[in-house]
Amino acid sequence: MTATFPWVRARLSRRIAFWIFLNFLVVEAIVLVPSVLRQAERLGLQLREITSAKIQWLVAMQAPGSPEALLQEVKRLQGPTMVADLKGAALYRASTGELLGGFGSKPSLRSAAASDASLQGRWFPGENAYDGLWRPQVLRGNDLVLIVRHNDAALRQGLLVYVRNIVLIVLGIASVLTLITMVVMQRLVIGRVLLLHDHLLRSGTAFEEGMPADPDSFLIPVAASRRADELTDVIEAFNRSFQRTSGEMERRIAAEASAQAERDRSESLLLNILPAPIAEQMKRGSHTIAETHADVTVLFADIVGFTALSSRIDGDALVVLLNRVFSSFDDLSERHGLEKIKTIGDSYMVVGGLPTALDHHAEAVAEMALAMQAAIAQVEAPVAGSLALRIGIHSGPVVAGVIGRRKFIYDLWGETVNVASRMESNGEPGRIQISQATCRKLAGSYATERRGQVPIKGVGEMTTYWLQGRLAS
Repeated sequence: MTATFPWVRARLSRRIAFWIFLNFLVVEAIVLVPSVLRQAERLGLQLREITSAKIQWLVAMQAPGSPEALLQEVKRLQGPTMVADLKGAALYRASTGELLGGFGSKPSLRSAAASDASLQGRWFPGENAYDGLWRPQVLRGNDLVLIVRHNDAALRQGLLVYVRNIVLIVLGIASVLTLITMVVMQRLVIGRVLLLHDHLLRSGTAFEEGMPADPDSFLIPVAASRRADELTDVIEAFNRSFQRTSGEMERRIAAEASAQAERDRSESLLLNILPAPIAEQMKRGSHTIAETHADVTVLFADIVGFTALSSRIDGDALVVLLNRVFSSFDDLSERHGLEKIKTIGDSYMVVGGLPTALDHHAEAVAEMALAMQAAIAQVEAPVAGSLALRIGIHSGPVVAGVIGRRKFIYDLWGETVNVASRMESNGEPGRIQISQATCRKLAGSYATERRGQVPIKGVGEMTTYWLQGRLAS
């Protein structure tokens, strides 16, 4: 049903159909009331005509007599074989209105009504009766007026049938006219309103979910034959509004995508400079970032003879070599859960135990140092000879933080950093020198060799060790 008549499913359409149907009923009801009254009058006259024929027969067959004799003859008509609906009668003197006699149920119609020449009877619905009137002309010119009361059951039944038939006809006509009107309105108005409604909902949902994949599919086609009405103006306004909104949304999405890509690039650059937890603090607006870490392990590494090497090869080859070496070191630091701090020239600095705490930071740094020595041995030097690393490691407390506003860096400060740097600078090519503090942390797991007392600038004599490798388990 809704597929054939789509307006049936729309609340507005049902409301319009209801009011159209109701208007037809009201108009027909206004016409029906006088029609029912006329039908009641016709049925009353039919009831009177039956009695009138009997009365005329009585008058024709009987010689004129007294009023009492006439009443007796009329009373004889009462019965199922004569006039079954007769309930009573009253006889009046026409000239004076005097009641001369009567029988049965007294009529409510009086002799004075005879003055109305057009009146032949009257229905009294409240009394369930119809009173018929006969004037002197019918009663052989006697100065008499006869009023006979009838039971109105037949009249009511006939009127009920009449009203029922009329109501059925009216309902049928109203239904057909409503259907025809709605079919026409469906084509001219309702169908287009529903189409506009559906497109508005679809476009709203599409914009909520993001840019529509095919914006043109949301436009409403406008027939050339309908370019002169107001609804077409509304549809065209919707199409223009949708196209404008779609274009603005497309530009906004492109701008947001560009901004997001820029944010991603900025975040990627930030993560290349800062550890992830520190970068998060900066994104939250922290201006001063400084933390004290009670126990970390710091590693410094230096490519031995790099300065001399740089004078023997061109700049591009030098940068390629450094990038290859330090990229492998970056992979190692990430693999062991360490944090690269910086590179300065041919020096590389990494720390274990910050900014995220690491229980076995000394072991992790030791593993990386051994892996760095293995990695540098695999790098083919651009000139004769192989590359070598000098590595120094020390454990202890440091202060870590971000300095600078534009070209900021994440760095470490404290004696631990200085000692680790001296461990590297006072070391030997191809070897890993560690402090006594670090050696204690590695005891039992790594093989070390005591080097002895080494003068450390700014600190004095320190006992240092050579890290040789991991002990077999």
